[in-house]
Amino acid sequence: MTEQMLAPEDQMMQWITSKCITKPIFVISELGIADLMCDGPKSVEALAEKTDTHAPTLFRILRALSSVGVFVQTEDRVFGLTPLAQCLFSNALRPIARMFLSEWHDKAWNGLSHTVRTGEPGFDYTFGKPSFEWFEEHPEERSILDQGQASKAVGFANAVIENYDFSDFNSICDIGGGQGAFLIQLLTAYPSIRGYVADLPEAVVSAEKAIVKANLGDRCKAITYDFNKETPPACDAYFLVNVLHDWNDEICIRILKNITTSMNADSRLWIIEYIMEPGPGFSVAKLLDLEVLVMSGGCERSIDEYKNLIAAAGLQVSRIIPTKSGPTMLESLMD
Repeated sequence: MTEQMLAPEDQMMQWITSKCITKPIFVISELGIADLMCDGPKSVEALAEKTDTHAPTLFRILRALSSVGVFVQTEDRVFGLTPLAQCLFSNALRPIARMFLSEWHDKAWNGLSHTVRTGEPGFDYTFGKPSFEWFEEHPEERSILDQGQASKAVGFANAVIENYDFSDFNSICDIGGGQGAFLIQLLTAYPSIRGYVADLPEAVVSAEKAIVKANLGDRCKAITYDFNKETPPACDAYFLVNVLHDWNDEICIRILKNITTSMNADSRLWIIEYIMEPGPGFSVAKLLDLEVLVMSGGCERSIDEYKNLIAAAGLQVSRIIPTKSGPTMLESLMD
């Protein structure tokens, strides 16, 4: 029976009990179970031994996830991969699952009632401080966040590369680039371009390691940069990838103005974000809008709202390119 054929009560029960699926997915992702099955089905006992877990309980979790197609039970107490389970590989959505389904993420979302009453971020309410400050004090959780963000960034980079030719550019700066996953992917595709990953100190440490691992140290640098206060290095192109949606309009305009200080008539600024489409109906942006609301007080925006921000910083949108994977590319230049 498809979701469309369910009675309203049954469909609502699916959503109410969704934790019975999402939290087991988190546990499985934490343990790396999908990776352990990459060479074939495994018995619960073998998986429990490798993960130092309680076999009878692990069986119950895998049985439950198999009932919704995440794994397949090939024989008694033996489980294997399905296409859904393959999404939980370490090089796929496992980092995203560990981030979105983590305890700190759940705790932040517990502040949604406060958010709807006040408009203030649920994260600030439950943790007593803004998210970026809290993560600077909690390196283990910051690492999980960075891994999740890096996984998203690789997907965004592939979408960008598929839709635009950057061969005319010599230098690129990824503002708020985190671990550098986006820029590393871009520079790997364009061997003649040099680049900068510009972010706060904790992110720079991770980015430096990623740059070395990718053998890009000769043309890629991670630099400490506060986009609220400083101007970035002069480059041909600048990227803001999933950055502006975290901030209110005032801060976004400040970030953009700091970048324009380093731009000239030939420079390009690319803003990569999910766009809030007008009208009713499903949109991933409408769900992510609640995510950034809870985490930072940010919002997903429409094309017109981004145009207004960009214009307020002395720029104009020169091109809008939707991608197949969801985010939209907004190219801007000096007005």
